[in-house]
Amino acid sequence: MCGRYEFNVSSSKKGKQIKERAEKLNLVYKEGEVFPDDDVLCIIPVESKIDLKVMKWGIRNKSFQINARMESLEDKISYAQMKNRRCAIICNGFYEWDKNKEKYFFHTDVEFIYLAAIFNEKNELLILTQAADEDFSKIHSRSPLIMDQKEMLKFIHNEDAVFSKKKLSFEKLDKEIRLF
Repeated sequence: MCGRYEFNVSSSKKGKQIKERAEKLNLVYKEGEVFPDDDVLCIIPVESKIDLKVMKWGIRNKSFQINARMESLEDKISYAQMKNRRCAIICNGFYEWDKNKEKYFFHTDVEFIYLAAIFNEKNELLILTQAADEDFSKIHSRSPLIMDQKEMLKFIHNEDAVFSKKKLSFEKLDKEIRLF
């Protein structure tokens, strides 16, 4: 689940704020369709505030991992150091494929959504996933943990947060051939 997402900074007020802050910090990140192993723009906690940072999406150990199950954070030793290092990926939506390899784009009615993530000391991150709700499960059994701005702020500051189920819109995309 969540093997790609879309990130485009627009000329909206929020888009301009993101772009200006990233430029001020000299951050270089991937825009457009973002793939695992790309340098991605995310929001991190800085004391009681937030800031932007670029991190690598994915962790290379014995294998290459890009996602972590939310329900496994407390149980897996490999997440012990990461579970309280929280960040949020800014995106416009994400892609998923069904069993027939049909590609879908999931988004909400707002410009930006935030995907919950955790990171390690090397600034490599994993997107957190959860069991898919009934509608989403027709496409895939897992979905990313999607947050609005209020939920994101609580999450990255390690506060208890109740995550509402976001109403996702999705559209089937034409098949594409893409070389990695």
